Amino acid sequence: MIPIRPMLSPSALAGARVLSPATLMTTLLLASAGTMVALRIYAGVTAPEIDPAELRKAAAAFRELADDLNGPEPPGNGHTGGVAGMADSAAASVWNNNGGQGVDAFARLYILRIMGFPAAFAKDCRVLAAGCDAYADLVEGVRKQLAELDKAIVQLLWLVCFQPFTTMLYGVAQAMAAAQMARLVKLAQTVKAVFGLNVGRILQICLPKYVLTTLNYAAIDGPAYAAGSLTLDAVSDAAHGRPTRSAGENAGEFGGIVAGNTGYILGYDVAKLGLPGPATRGGELVARLFGSGFGYTPVKSAVDGDGELMTTPQEWASKLEGHGLRALIFPPGWKFGR
Repeated sequence: MIPIRPMLSPSALAGARVLSPATLMTTLLLASAGTMVALRIYAGVTAPEIDPAELRKAAAAFRELADDLNGPEPPGNGHTGGVAGMADSAAASVWNNNGGQGVDAFARLYILRIMGFPAAFAKDCRVLAAGCDAYADLVEGVRKQLAELDKAIVQLLWLVCFQPFTTMLYGVAQAMAAAQMARLVKLAQTVKAVFGLNVGRILQICLPKYVLTTLNYAAIDGPAYAAGSLTLDAVSDAAHGRPTRSAGENAGEFGGIVAGNTGYILGYDVAKLGLPGPATRGGELVARLFGSGFGYTPVKSAVDGDGELMTTPQEWASKLEGHGLRALIFPPGWKFGR
C-alpha cells in the first residue's frame, strides 16, 4: 500500500471539523490521482513501452548466434564446437599437413588474430542475451508493481468513498425494515384475531426493527461493495494488460466479499455496543477496525479457504489506512447529502 497514514491527532481532527467531508474526500481523490500519475511517469522512465517478449526474443537470438559460433554451453576453455571449432580444425589441418613460409605466416595470423575472436564474440553475445533477459524482467517487475499499487490505491479510494453509499444504503435498509415490520404486525393482528394470541408483541420482542435493518443492510451493502470492488479490479487489470478473473473466480470472490462484509457489520455493531458515551471519530475508528479485523478478514479467509484466518500485521496497517481516512473524513452521524 502507498503509505498515506491517517493522522488522528487533536490538531488534525480540529482541521477536519473545519473542512467538509466533500472537501476532504476531493482532496484525497486529487492526492491519490497525483500519486498514480507520478507512478506512471516513474514507470515510463524505468520500464518504457517495450515488449518484454521482444527482449526475450532478442536474447534467444544472441544465444543462438553464440551457440552457432562457439558451440552450446556449458562454457569451457577453447572451442566446444560450432562454426569456430570447425574453422579451427580446418586451419590446423592446413599447417599440420603443409609447410613453408606462407603456411607459417597463415598459422601465426590465424592463431594470434583470428582464433580467439569467435570465442570472445560469442561471450559478448551471451552477455547481451543476459542483459536483454534482465531488462525484460525489470520491465515486467516495474509494470507488475505499478499495477498492484494502482489497484491498492483504487481499492483504498473505494473503501473510503463508499461511505456515502453506506449511509444511503443504511437508510434504504431502515425503510425496508419499517415496511417489513408493518406487514408482520398486520399479519400478527390477523393471527391474534383468529387464535387470540398476542403475536404482534412476540414479533416485536423476537424480531426488533434493528435486526431487520441489519439483515437488510447486509443483503444490499455487501453486494454493492463487492460489485464495485470487483469492477475496479477488472478495470485496473485490463488497463495494465493483465489477465482478469474468470466468471467463476469473480463469483467466488463476490461471495467471499459479501460474507466478509456481513462479518464486518456484525463486528462493528458488537464494538459499538461496548463503546461508552457519544460517538466520536476515535470510537468510529475503533469500531470499524474491530469489525474489519475480527469480522471481515476471518470470515472472508474462511470462505476463501486461507490457512491464516486472523488479520496479519500488514493487513492491520492497510485497515488503519483505509478506515482511519474514512473516520477522519466522515464525522459520526454524517448524513448522506448533507
